[in-house]
Amino acid sequence: MPDAPRQTMRTWRLFGGAAVPGALIVLTLMAIGVARYPASLQGSGNRLLWTNITLLLTYGLAGIWVWCQRRSDVLSAIRIGATAGLLLGAIFLANHAIELFVRDRDFALVITPVFLAFALLGAVGSAAWQRTRSLVLAAIAGVWCAVVATLILISVVLAFNLAFAARAELPLREPFAASGMTDHGAFLERNSLQAASEGLVRMPVLALLLSLLGASANAWIARWSRTVVLAAAWIAPIFLVMGAAALWSANSLARSARPPLVLAGVLLSGVALAAAHPIAATLRRSRRIS
Repeated sequence: MPDAPRQTMRTWRLFGGAAVPGALIVLTLMAIGVARYPASLQGSGNRLLWTNITLLLTYGLAGIWVWCQRRSDVLSAIRIGATAGLLLGAIFLANHAIELFVRDRDFALVITPVFLAFALLGAVGSAAWQRTRSLVLAAIAGVWCAVVATLILISVVLAFNLAFAARAELPLREPFAASGMTDHGAFLERNSLQAASEGLVRMPVLALLLSLLGASANAWIARWSRTVVLAAAWIAPIFLVMGAAALWSANSLARSARPPLVLAGVLLSGVALAAAHPIAATLRRSRRIS
């Protein structure tokens, strides 16, 4: 193998292995927070801590698996996922900053980061399938994107909570008052443990579904004629608007009445956004051929 490709493969193996120190950083920040606020382990806190430890160890094992890979197609999928993961992590951090510093967010400001995440995860699966022609590798790329982004988000949020606890506690004043706890810091730490455990599970699952949807859409749409693809390019925004309208309507209802509209909104917008990259890629290919 030439030196340049070998060096590129080594670089991406090392980058994939960075999930191991990333997981260790998150574990260290959690340990510092729990040591500072021992009351956070009362009740469900202890279970949440051990859940996070188990999940982060799983992330670390995934990083070791990536570091051990030598196949060029696997490393290509990892590269796509890792690159997208850095961008998705930036989107997550921007959204977190907005949540902290913007008191009254309108619906557009709330939903835009969600739609960007949907589109990016669909594009990861589509791009990985286009490069490798493998649904399995497309799924790996999507999941790895979520792993990178989630570790970035959790580590930065935990560090911010430790450094600026008073500021981080402000959005949680109402939940804290209803919790019955007396220590603001302990409540913040327990809330962080719960949010981390949810993110560590939900993000890879969401990424798996959307990346497979994007890859399947690319494989399917690539067989269509240019006319049909152009029609799909006009229809997809309609699905997106319908999904956004369903989510906007759900936002105005009581929480118990939201699930049907939320499900419809996520499905419509997810399909539309996951199809964006496949449609664009197919149109580019047909333009080059013509």
